[in-house]
Amino acid sequence: MKLLYTKRSPYARKVRVIALEKGITLDLVDEDLQKKSQRLLDANPLGKVPTLVLDNGTTIFDSSVICQYLDNLDDKVIMIPRSLPLVGRVREGGLERIEVLKWEAFADDLMTAAINLYMERIRHPQDFHKDFTAALEKNILSAYGYIEKNLLKLKKFDLASIAVASAIGYIHFRVPHLKVQGALSVWFEEISKRPSMAQTIPVA
Repeated sequence: MKLLYTKRSPYARKVRVIALEKGITLDLVDEDLQKKSQRLLDANPLGKVPTLVLDNGTTIFDSSVICQYLDNLDDKVIMIPRSLPLVGRVREGGLERIEVLKWEAFADDLMTAAINLYMERIRHPQDFHKDFTAALEKNILSAYGYIEKNLLKLKKFDLASIAVASAIGYIHFRVPHLKVQGALSVWFEEISKRPSMAQTIPVA
């Protein structure tokens, strides 16, 4: 399998961590998003990363779908809880799965806020939209507060904690003035020691 990605993408980082944890080998192809290759455009018409290309040529995107695909390849290491057969009116395991996917979605939105903040400052270094960037920074700090209040829910190393850590890692990389503090900083430093996280730290 081939993963079209960039070394700085927090979305691709989720996929890479899942693959490392499950022992899945991916052929990593670093793409230049400023000059998108025909290979990337053929695999994903929107030219977005990550995009997974299977050995038979089938393509899978976006990061959430790729993570679920990889996790379902085997049950040796489960990063997303499985939904078991329906029992009564509640599907066993369903709520645990939804909780993990909820955190992933939350983290993805946090990544998007950080990317928008970074890009606004890069595109308009002297005259960036102050109200826009202030609102994004407020959202990021608000997200930090929510995460810190719910750290117990991120105690297990699964897609939820991977996604949140990937979002924070990107923020530290691109907008370091918004580094996490306190208990959240302690949590982030600890999870960052995991080999799969250490191997996927974003770089320019």
